[in-house]
Amino acid sequence: MWPTVAITAELAPAARLSIYSPVGADACAVVLWVHGGGFIANSAAGVADFAAMIADQGYVVACLDYTLAPGARYPVPIIQGNAALAYIASHIASYGGDPTRIFLGGDSAGAQIASQLAAMQTNPTLARRVSIHPALRNGQLLGVVLYCGFYDMCTVKSSGFPALRTCLWAYTGHHDWLRAPFIDELSTAQHLTHNFPPAFITVGDDDPFEGQSKEFAEALAAHGVRADTLFWTGSGAGLGHEYQFDYRLPQAQAALRPTLKYLESNASPPCQSTGA
Repeated sequence: MWPTVAITAELAPAARLSIYSPVGADACAVVLWVHGGGFIANSAAGVADFAAMIADQGYVVACLDYTLAPGARYPVPIIQGNAALAYIASHIASYGGDPTRIFLGGDSAGAQIASQLAAMQTNPTLARRVSIHPALRNGQLLGVVLYCGFYDMCTVKSSGFPALRTCLWAYTGHHDWLRAPFIDELSTAQHLTHNFPPAFITVGDDDPFEGQSKEFAEALAAHGVRADTLFWTGSGAGLGHEYQFDYRLPQAQAALRPTLKYLESNASPPCQSTGA
């Protein structure tokens, strides 16, 4: 059984963190993963297999079970995510993790949350706007893994993603979510600095968020931030949303390899030592 711990934060309900450690973990780099589901569905259990595969490669993986909308609205998952980073910084050594080497990652809506959390750790102006004190010190956040996400509220409406209006209505509490007074805080692409960590970004060629991922990679490059990308444009593969978790697809298996290569190149090495 993988341990699950409670995460508490001011002004937010308690969240839970499921932790996956490799055998013989000793000072391993840590990945905090945020699941997708349009802010309104799914849980950390849905990415358990993925987390176990990453852990098997020598990483401690912590999966965040944030409170879903509309039961809790923005910025609750952001507050909970920052609290999870604080817990990792203080306690992850007990699970074989290295609190000085942390990655953020997420899929779909979880990618938006993860990208915004990363921006708040590296952009004090955004952190102040959201009234959150960043949990991590400079240098602790090594990178961000982003699967099939969206990063600019000004352009995401044109993606035509099914149920986008419903999801963002639930998450923001505003029927006309583009008029929410805080909506630009969710646009990670608008809050980048040169301190944003290097990223790995992938999306399917038939995913409505393909344009969002490409635009975000371009925005990172404009700020001098390295972005490793895996795009399937022109492949004719017809890869839909969250293709990377459908392991019947050879492309999903192909996406895992560069993800691991990206993590290893930035963690170097994943663990100080491992053993049975």
